[in-house]
Parts: sequence; structure tokens; C-alpha cells
Amino acid sequence: MTSINGGIGTATVGGSSDGRQSVRITTDGVCVEETINAMERGDRGSPLSRPALEAIRSQAAEVVESIVDAYTNFVARGEVGEGGRARAADAPPQSGKSPTGLLYGRVQSGKTAAMVVSTAMAIDNGFRVFVVLTSNNLKLVKQTEKRFRVLDGALIYSSLDGSGNSYSWERDRGNIRRWMGERGVVFVCAKESGHLKALIRFLQSINAAEFPALILDDEADHATPDTQTAARSRGRPVAYSSTTFRLVVENDNPQEQGLSLRETLPHNIFLQVTATPYGLLLQSLENQLRPAFTGLLRPGNGYTGGEAFFEQAGDEAHPPLVYISEDEAGMITGDSDEVPDGLARSIAFFVLSATAHRLLTNRPPADGYKYLCHTSASQAIHLRLSHLIRCYVDGLTSHIAEDPEGVFERSEMTWAWAELEKTIGDLPEPDRVVRDLHRYLPNRSVLVVNSQEGGELDFHGRYNFIVGGNILGRGLTIDDLLVTYYLRQARVSQMDTMHQHARMYGYREGLMPFTRVFLTPTLAHRFRQIHESEKALREMLTDGASTRTVPVEVAGELRPTRSNILDVGAISAYRPGQQVYPVEPVHDPAQLGNSVDELKRMIDEAFKGDIRRNEFRRVDLDTVVRMIGTVQVQEDEGDWNSDALVRVLNSISARYGGGAYLYVRDFRPTRTILSSGAVSGAEQTQAREKDAPVLFMFYGEAGNPWDAPIVYPTVVFPTDMPAMVFNRDG
Repeated sequence: MTSINGGIGTATVGGSSDGRQSVRITTDGVCVEETINAMERGDRGSPLSRPALEAIRSQAAEVVESIVDAYTNFVARGEVGEGGRARAADAPPQSGKSPTGLLYGRVQSGKTAAMVVSTAMAIDNGFRVFVVLTSNNLKLVKQTEKRFRVLDGALIYSSLDGSGNSYSWERDRGNIRRWMGERGVVFVCAKESGHLKALIRFLQSINAAEFPALILDDEADHATPDTQTAARSRGRPVAYSSTTFRLVVENDNPQEQGLSLRETLPHNIFLQVTATPYGLLLQSLENQLRPAFTGLLRPGNGYTGGEAFFEQAGDEAHPPLVYISEDEAGMITGDSDEVPDGLARSIAFFVLSATAHRLLTNRPPADGYKYLCHTSASQAIHLRLSHLIRCYVDGLTSHIAEDPEGVFERSEMTWAWAELEKTIGDLPEPDRVVRDLHRYLPNRSVLVVNSQEGGELDFHGRYNFIVGGNILGRGLTIDDLLVTYYLRQARVSQMDTMHQHARMYGYREGLMPFTRVFLTPTLAHRFRQIHESEKALREMLTDGASTRTVPVEVAGELRPTRSNILDVGAISAYRPGQQVYPVEPVHDPAQLGNSVDELKRMIDEAFKGDIRRNEFRRVDLDTVVRMIGTVQVQEDEGDWNSDALVRVLNSISARYGGGAYLYVRDFRPTRTILSSGAVSGAEQTQAREKDAPVLFMFYGEAGNPWDAPIVYPTVVFPTDMPAMVFNRDG
């Protein structure tokens, strides 16, 4: 993503080296200034410090730079940016279709705040129609609408406003038409067919296409992608795309021609916002959801993510992790009122930790402390767990009332106190803690949040227990969360789904000594692998380019995303220990050019002039990458994909100290088609035993079967590397 020149104020975007027009943007306009002031006051939420808000403004400027750049060069010139007309011409986008971008944040890192400030800055730069799409989760729609209402001057509407089949924007049609072109209008809409159709028809009725539009798809990898993609790629009969994709991107249902947001607002930038972009980056390049540009959101000070929770997860648990039995999930499914040991310890720790925090700081949170229980998608299990939590808490409450001095004779309470002492050096006196529990614990609340029970996040006690499943898996922020009890295990787990379950992430640095996550060692290991995969992906995307092949590192046995949204015929993977080679070497002199001479020069340089055949020579991985980039191969070479190989090798470089091995020998085959490659069984075994990737380079002389001298490559990956999945068309 383009960097900002000169800090806050006016920035210059793009450049002339690739023929793209440079555009200046305003970063200190009225809307963004007043919006930031309101956020500093805490008008629609907790107040944010001025340094934090300036950091958000800086990132928003990077986002809007890329948006204005993409709009100017692919949609229309002169409509947005400093001095832009803020009106959209009737002509279609100059590149045929409007572009898609990706805003890649981290779980609970403040993506919504960045979206709000970016929207304010986009208003100052000529955008006038904004659609904010959220998951079909009414709680999340309300939360998002509330946060966007801090925007200064803009009209704000939600698909939850109104009653019955009436939406509040319908009643304000005249007001919206009057002020849309001057102030801008924001529609927060659930990704649900009824809501989307109502909004599209309203936008059509008010001629919203007359204005530059920005569509922000929050949790873009969820619900929006076409779930018919895999079936279509397998040749199965598919009438048309899945509902949300049709209504958001492009409607291929003959009965609903033009009924989609992007077709209704043709002069648009579609910005996908998510912390789990695997399914988007694995789309083929022609898919409209494959991002053409990418921006990385950096979390602010005090953020605690995977590095704080899972980076050091090993055989033994250390705070903030507590390991529980792998069998505990099975213990919950019975009908006994006996509370499993791990659950009892997690509740005991929560009530002691929350009480200790209150006594040490004398600042209990307004909505109380939170305990999150996420073990299953089953609503029956949710009710079962809420019952067990009530049994334990009510039993503890009675014990405190009847025998306060004997509370710490309970084994789980003794354990919880000792666990808390690991991270809190000077705890309150135990009798003060017991007295506080006696006063406030009876007012505990136990909330079951799922589609059947409903369950508003209405916290009314100091100790709040939340039990739920899928509804708690994306987007919703749980402030002052101290304990997470997590046992969720699907038969086939997906990286994106499991990563979104990390509700413990967020701006919790001050609470970390009081925080614990109770889970099995297996789940801790999975979360660590997901964290490592996410870190590798972010490093790969640092340059902002998502138009090239983007390999996704697979965490263990997990899948990156659901398979039905991918073109399965275009998806490939590089696996641990795999041997990768071109099936038919290029040997046409014209196609080879001077590549063979260049490769031989590079090999000689790597061996420092002393080439020893049939030996593994340790070299820099950068040397191997340059050689792979120089090798000439056919366009369709099976597993061999030069761009993917380079990206994968670069992404795993740090694991192997930036090193690799080079192996050279002569090669005299009798055929030009090498269906089994050139590496012998013994060579492959030796290569797999190496502690870094190996590049074999085989010398072939001109003559039978080659038309010219060749250097034929083969890569053997280490056996301990993670699997890497990528889209060959990307």
C-alpha cells in the first residue's frame, strides 16, 4: 500500500512510472476532523486518546489513498480525491468493472474504528454513498450502526431501523435525496436477502448511482463468497450463484437482472474487511472477490493477539493458558449435575480474578467482568453448560454464605488462588475477597446467546457468564473478558472459523495478569499454528500486492476455509517433503534465450568457482529463489509454478534461517517428457533429511533428446514445513 507523504494533511497517491494518474487526497477535512473529535470525547462509545486516534487517522489515510488511486485509475478520473466532483458519470467504469480491495486487520484489533475514520475521510474526498455490510447477526448490525453514528454530518441508516417490512430510509426518502450529494449517506445492512433487496431497490429509486460509492464488506469472507463455485468448477449443473453473492456482487438470476449492490452502484470501490482473508486470497484472478490491492491494519498499543496467548504454547501450559483434559468435552454431554474439573477451575479463577481486580484497582467496569464459554455449536450443549455454570456458582454462593472461612478448603478455589498468584504478586487478603464475593456474586448473570435463545448481551451483574456458539464467533466485541473456556472441536476444522473464535484477543494488555484461557493441549497447539500461519501471511502481504499468487500456510490438519467457495480445479498445494519439477523441460533455443548461461553463472557463483557434482551445498535461499525465477518452463507444468514456488520459499525462509541447499549433477534422459522427474530415490531421501529446502539443477547437453543445452530444476521441500495452498490462476 502506498505510504503517506508528509504525515497529516494532504497526501499524494500513485505515480507515473506505470502510467497511472497521481491524485492528491485530503486527510484533514471537516468530516474526519469532527469525527475524530467525537471519538476522543467518547460520543458513541469509550473515548479514545488523541495519539491513538492520530494513529487511526494515519492508517485511514493509507486506506483512502489506495481507494482513491484505484477509483481514479480503474473507475473514473476527476470524481474523487482533492477537488473531485463528487458526482459519478453515466459511463461504465473505464476498466470494465470496479475494483476490489482488501483491508486485512487482526481479530478484535479495532477494524471498525478504522472503517469509521476511513469513511469520514472518504466523504472529505468526494465519496457520497456508503454501504456497510455486516454478518446476518442482528447484534452485530446494531453494534456496527452505533459505532458509525459517530460520523459527523453524514446521514446514517440501518436495515434494522423501522418496523415490519418498513425501513426507516423509506420514510426519509426526501431528506436523503436532499442531503446525499452534500453530506453523504451510510447504510448499515445485514447480509440477508430481504435486507439486501430492500436496500438495492431503495438505492435504485433515489438514483444513488449518480454518486461515487464505497461498499465496505465487514467480515467479507463470511457469507459473501459464492458457495456454488466448487460445484461449478466440477462441472455440476448450477442455475446461478448463491444468494448473497448475487445480491452483493453480480446477479446472474435472469429474474433478478441488475439486482445487486455493485451493479446498482457501478462507480464503486468494494473494500473487503476481515481478519481471515484465506478464502478471498484463494479465489481465481477473474473472480470479482479476489482483491486487486491490499492494506494491512496495524493494531494499536496495548493489543494482545496470538503472540500474547499462543506463541509459546507447548507441552506445558503457562499463563495465560490453562490446559484441561482432552476428555472434558465428553463429560459435559451427560445429565449429571457434577461440574467437570476444568469447568469448575475456570469459574473459580474467574470469580477470584474479577474480585481481585476490583479490589486492587477500585474501578470495576460499568458492564461487569465477562466469562466466555464456547464449546459447541449445539444449542442443547449451550443450555446444558448454562445449567452447570448456575449449579456451580449458586453452590459456591451458598458455601460463602454458610461457611466463609471454609471457602478456600475447596480444591478448585485453592488451585485458582495459586494460579492467580503466578501473575499477580500482591493479591488482596483472602477474607476481603470472600466478603466481596458474598456481597456481589448472587447478582451474577448467565446469558445464553444463540439463534434459538436470542439473548441480548445485556450485562447487569459484576460477574457475567456468556454461553454461545456461532453467534459469538465473528465481529462481536466482549469488553473486560477475563476467562475463556474453549472446547470447540469440529470434525473438520477450518482455520478462518477457528481464528474468528479468538474472542480473547483485543486491547487487553492491562488485564492480561488477570486473564486465562482454559482449553485442551490439542486446541492450544492448533491456535498456535493458526497464529504462525497468520503471521506468515501478513509478512507476505506487506508489499500490498494480492494480484500475484498468494500461498496460504495451512495450520496442521485444518483447512484454510470452506471448500465450496473455491475453484477446486485451480487450487494446488505444496506439501512437506514434496518433490516439485517441470514435466517437460524447455529446450527450444529461442525460448531459452540466454537463461542457461545465466543459470550456469549463478551456480558457479554459488559454488564459489568449485562446482562439485552430486553434493549438497548450503547456500542462501535468495540464491535459490533467483535461480527459480530464471529457469524457463512451459506455461502449464503440473505442480511446478515458478511464482508460487518463489512465494512459498520466501514465506518459509525464516523457519530455515534463510538457507537452502543446491545440488548439481549431469542428466542424460532418453525422453523429453519426464513424468517422474530426475531425482533418484536415494537423492530424494537425502534431500528430505536436510534442514532446509533443496534445489536440484540437472545439466543436460544438446543432442538426443534436447535441441539445446538445458538446466533442469527440481525442488524438494523439508518434511517439517507446513503445507501451503494456493490458486494456480492467481
